[in-house]
Amino acid sequence: MGAIAWLRAVVKSLVWWPVFLALRCSSRQAGLILLYHDVGDRDGDADAELVPPISQGRFARQIAHLRRLYRVVELQELQAATASRRRWQPFPVAITFDDDLGHHVTRALPVLREAGVPATFFLCGSFLDEPRDFWWQRLQRAVDNGADIGHLVGSGTIHVQGQLMEGLSPAQRDAAAESIGSLAVPVPESELLTAEGARQLPHIGFHTLRHDPLTQLDDEQLDIALSEGRQGLAEIAGHPVDTIAYPHGQFDARVLQAVRDQKFSIGVTSEQQAVTPYADPLALGRYVPSVDASTGEFAFGLVYTLLLSPPQ
Repeated sequence: MGAIAWLRAVVKSLVWWPVFLALRCSSRQAGLILLYHDVGDRDGDADAELVPPISQGRFARQIAHLRRLYRVVELQELQAATASRRRWQPFPVAITFDDDLGHHVTRALPVLREAGVPATFFLCGSFLDEPRDFWWQRLQRAVDNGADIGHLVGSGTIHVQGQLMEGLSPAQRDAAAESIGSLAVPVPESELLTAEGARQLPHIGFHTLRHDPLTQLDDEQLDIALSEGRQGLAEIAGHPVDTIAYPHGQFDARVLQAVRDQKFSIGVTSEQQAVTPYADPLALGRYVPSVDASTGEFAFGLVYTLLLSPPQ
């Protein structure tokens, strides 16, 4: 860590507590949704990885912080909890995960159970047929293995290559993913989520079967994306699946209307915003903790995001 980054981390660790106390004594009605992806056995590298993991130990410390100073609630209860919050009461938070990952069961779930806190897992349903990996996992393994994929996704950084993949049409993305997969090492079994594993998760939401950016789809493709695999997930979950996390966080007015027509009750994005009683329930923002943040930096990120909510 450089001197400037170190100094910034120290300042955040010192500042968050008085800001938190000032917020806690206010009558601000707001809450937070946290977004996690992969809980692994190490902290990832955000510069070199598309979806860097957060270590199980760091994740456990963040959950302990939330449990101590916030009120962890089910996602479906969050917006009502923000409306009922009063001065001095803890701010409500909800914990969410995206993507189909085996580590949800082997690494995230034990921490959640130990802490006794709820979470929602937004799944694609890749395991409804046969467990499979996605293009960003193949791209990561190919790059890590030193494969020559410049002819497929250009010669930029892995993040530039990822953006290129996102911008392709579904058919082009499928073809590129197939080619990249042939150059990558086989997917580790631990990365794949099975139907048996999904059944162990406490609450399941929808992340769409193909994980295509919804704003790039035509109306017919969008309707299919919002329905294909949803009933199968409901059968796995044992409850109706009426919450959705937008793939890559992408949504617009047309997508929101389609989601509303498909009778979803909650939609979550990846925009860093606090949740208020007046927010559109189909466009709720989420806070993404840094995979290498200290507890102090994590605490600062929470209070900073709460400050982004408009005061009542």
